[in-house]
Amino acid sequence: MKKIAFLLIASSILLCSCKPIVAVAPDIEVAQELEIPNQPLSSINIPIKVNLKPYFKDTEKSIPKKFTGDEQVCEGVSYAYSFYRDPIDFKGTGKDLTFNVDGEYSLKLNYCPKCSDLFASSSYCVTPRIYTSCGIDEPRRKVAVSYSTEIGVGKDYHLTSKTKLNSIKAKSPCKITIFEYNATETLEEELTKALKDVEKDIDKEIEAINLKPEMEKTWKALIAPSNLEGYGFLYLNPSKMSISDITYKGDTAYFNAVLHARPKIYSSEQEIKTNTLPNLSNYKTSNGFDVSMDIFAQYDSISSILNKNIGGTSVEIKGREVIFGNISVYGASNKQISIKVDFTGKKKGTIYLIGTPVFDAKEQYISFPDMTFDLKSKDALLKSAKWLFDKKITDAIRTSSAVDLKPYLATLKETMNESLKMEIDKGVYMDGRIKTIDIDYIQPKEKELFIRINSKGTLSIKM
Repeated sequence: MKKIAFLLIASSILLCSCKPIVAVAPDIEVAQELEIPNQPLSSINIPIKVNLKPYFKDTEKSIPKKFTGDEQVCEGVSYAYSFYRDPIDFKGTGKDLTFNVDGEYSLKLNYCPKCSDLFASSSYCVTPRIYTSCGIDEPRRKVAVSYSTEIGVGKDYHLTSKTKLNSIKAKSPCKITIFEYNATETLEEELTKALKDVEKDIDKEIEAINLKPEMEKTWKALIAPSNLEGYGFLYLNPSKMSISDITYKGDTAYFNAVLHARPKIYSSEQEIKTNTLPNLSNYKTSNGFDVSMDIFAQYDSISSILNKNIGGTSVEIKGREVIFGNISVYGASNKQISIKVDFTGKKKGTIYLIGTPVFDAKEQYISFPDMTFDLKSKDALLKSAKWLFDKKITDAIRTSSAVDLKPYLATLKETMNESLKMEIDKGVYMDGRIKTIDIDYIQPKEKELFIRINSKGTLSIKM
């Protein structure tokens, strides 16, 4: 009888020792919405360079190469002129865009000192007319013409233009000594009248230039996610755009587009809400970019770090080895995270620890100084394996869960720099460079860790 009792007691002890410890997961107040500070609207300054050569070619084609005019009178000087322009020399310097047009002219003149209508139905010259010319049967005379244009960008991305004829100057005067007449002044006056209309022609061609197709390509690229290998997907989430005044150097126009955005990084790809290119907003100066960016990191990535740091390691408690297995992290109530730890060794099972992330902004370091057993895990251990309720376990997990974020931020910066260098479309290139990345704020959510970072850098577009 004693033997049977002994066997029963031994068997029960053996069974108890082999039965795994499975603690109940902590309660999570799923309905609790954590308070996350509103993400400020960031301004990203994008220097844009546009090659104007194609547009200048169109303007060149639209303007006549020959201009003619005449004035025929009975008494005095009559004339007929022809002006042949050279190719237009487009030149931009600073905020000034000039159109210099050299050309050549020829001039036919005749002179009648006295007219009469006596004995005739119309006036006639009473003496033989004197005929002369400049630039005929000889090299044409030279003349220089200059225009200047103020160009802006309308809200609809069409260029605005206001062209002014600055000067017309005959380099080779036409003075007729036979009747002491300076035809140069007359020519300049007549050419001024004729070439004044060219102002409208230039404006018409320039205002036909529409930057919207190119800016839509840029906008499309900016709203598309950038795959940050190993980190997730970057969404710039732009909402507004503004453009500065234009400056010129040679045949290239330079201006700054300021993008107003609330960038976010997600662990998985998100659906993009339809976001068409908005009309331009009023321009506000911005240098480079100083961006607040929100990261929504799935706990899987944090679990991977902890598994790498502590998975497979062990601690000895009162002569018994505890080997840490798979570790999983997820959100808990009260701005905490819960860590599920599978273990083997003398005993096997699952326990839960809970802790509050503390972020050191200066050192870019995250730790869990209050890491401890969850209450339900504590109860389970006290009932079945009191010896496991030991600070060596919490100390090991606490030490391994502390993470220096600087190496990860450095890698993230490198990855983002690679993603910001791309050909948006044929002939449209984006080049970005992030100089610094710092974490401003960390807060656990139910399914992800919310991280707000600040990044500084530059971004440029070349068309």
